[in-house]
Amino acid sequence: MGHPSFGYLKILFPSLLTSNTEPIKCETCIRANNHRVTFPPNNNRVNSAFSLVHYDVCGAAPNFHNNQFRYFLLFVDDFSRMTWVYFLKHKSEIPDKFYAFYQMIHTQFGKKIQVLRSDNGREFVNKSMQEFFRENGSIHQTSCPNTPQQNGVAKRKNRKLLEMTRAMIFDA
Repeated sequence: MGHPSFGYLKILFPSLLTSNTEPIKCETCIRANNHRVTFPPNNNRVNSAFSLVHYDVCGAAPNFHNNQFRYFLLFVDDFSRMTWVYFLKHKSEIPDKFYAFYQMIHTQFGKKIQVLRSDNGREFVNKSMQEFFRENGSIHQTSCPNTPQQNGVAKRKNRKLLEMTRAMIFDA
């Protein structure tokens, strides 16, 4: 019966269950309804712009138009929470967009990104990216596998952007 609730069983089978019957505690149902404990919010921010930049890729999204963009690469400055989004047709474009972003920050703001934080995705942890970090003196921090909470700033911004996009599509 798909483990219905005790209240629902009372309605379905009133003769089977009396009013003083104890609720049935199914261990499987209890475990299935458990959620992970949320990580406490980390309110520590860096003291200057571009000291720490969070980044993540989101996709593959269903393609409803002929623009062929299926992914987006997101950069979030930890100090200001300023966000940059680059649309991608393929994940193979990530290094080029990353280099363009890094150069734009250096040219427009006269800053070098000190620390970059991402998840452990293969698109970020590869030989060309590691070589780039080494040449530019930047530190690349990665989260532990299967812990998106550690890259929470980028993940929350991804979710917020997708919610805003959905709202615009519904309103249109």
